[in-house]
Amino acid sequence: MRRWFRILSVAGLIAGVPSAAAFAQEDDEGPALSAADQTALSAMNASIVDRHVTPAFKAQAAAAALFAANAELFCKAPDASGLDVLRTSYGAVSDAWQGVQHLRFGPTELFMRSSRLMFWPDPRDSVGRQLGELLARKDPALFAADTLQGQSVSVQGLPALERLLFGEDAKKLLAGDEEAALRCAAIVGIASNIKSIADGAAADWSGGGVAYDKAIKQAGPENELYRTPSEATVELFKALYLATEVVADRKLARALGDKPETARPRLLEQWRSGRSLRNIQIDLAAAAALWRAGMSDVVRQRDAGVAAEVEAALDKAVKDAEAIPAPLDTALSDPARRPAVEAVVADAVAAKTLIANKLAPVLGIPLGFNALDGD
Repeated sequence: MRRWFRILSVAGLIAGVPSAAAFAQEDDEGPALSAADQTALSAMNASIVDRHVTPAFKAQAAAAALFAANAELFCKAPDASGLDVLRTSYGAVSDAWQGVQHLRFGPTELFMRSSRLMFWPDPRDSVGRQLGELLARKDPALFAADTLQGQSVSVQGLPALERLLFGEDAKKLLAGDEEAALRCAAIVGIASNIKSIADGAAADWSGGGVAYDKAIKQAGPENELYRTPSEATVELFKALYLATEVVADRKLARALGDKPETARPRLLEQWRSGRSLRNIQIDLAAAAALWRAGMSDVVRQRDAGVAAEVEAALDKAVKDAEAIPAPLDTALSDPARRPAVEAVVADAVAAKTLIANKLAPVLGIPLGFNALDGD
């Protein structure tokens, strides 16, 4: 299984967030931690898994199941009210994904689950092109769940659903013709695929063939994934970092531009469905939730000053994100509202820098700011 885990690690390295195994290869033993330190980390890891990780994946599976059921109901008798219900259900699935998107290791990367669920950013409009090509073939069978799994990852998840439900052609779902039936088949197939992905991730975290919760909790010399609790802590630490980094460097900064006139709102994640701001708010809230699920207690015992700094930084980022006036796409280019967006970018940068430079040493993690950025 160690070989299997190293295969998974390649995806993390490509994404610029190295895996625990990769760090173990660079520094085989890591810092010298006492038995008491390792015991404390083991308890912390278990707490984070039980209080933050597995509930979030179960919530994603539940939201995906409800959306799949609603898609079936809508497509039996499409109407405007049913479309509203389906769009609301889509929002719940999207929220649930944002709640786990920072946990991008293990079951999330297995079978390319994260890319299949959320293919973004998409600078070449792969989602639009690939979905358009499939629809042009006018064959509902292409969207059957087992067939869809062999298609491009760009048409298997939330971005493709967003196009169908919120794109310019969404009104075609209510036309009552063959085109509407084809688009409904696409929605049902993608919904089934998302449900399968979410079910698989939840199962692998709480049992299944992988039982990743046990791998995290039972780190030790005989563990094929994590030889020490500190190796498992690296994964959870990176998840905390990633939850702030995606806001600091990806989801806002790219669309913000240098000034209001150069803002590019269509670089925002899920701008068609108007979810860009909510995604950022959930990302930062997830960082705070992971921190409070067990990490804050350990850090407070070791360095109360650093714990207070991290707590304050995360709280400020969450509060400022909630204060951004919606909609986000117009706030980017509005001189009056743009400073609120810039404040959140600054908050996220400050939080990720603090996490890398001050929190890592307190936890005994042999990582630096540059290493986390993949430089």
